[in-house]
Amino acid sequence: MIINLIYVLLSGLVFFWFYKNIKKNGLIWIIKALLQIGILVLFIGGFFKIFFILPPNLYIKISFLIIYTWCTVGINVNFMIPLISLVDQKIAKKQN
Repeated sequence: MIINLIYVLLSGLVFFWFYKNIKKNGLIWIIKALLQIGILVLFIGGFFKIFFILPPNLYIKISFLIIYTWCTVGINVNFMIPLISLVDQKIAKKQN
């Protein structure tokens, strides 16, 4: 019973936070949030999905960990962060 009450309060706070940000920043804020959530879901979920499929060889798993981390950081630094900063600029223009 108490857990359900906590879930209701937390979800209410999250939806209220979404409502305030959408009201303040517009629908562009949703695009920014979806990009950031997508980064987490795709890269972290993809890592775990592939990592557990690999054979139980420690050398292969360490190599995969290093290469996947290197590629993920490269994609995020060179593509996703500039894309999110463009969305931030649009949000800042809308507020002014």
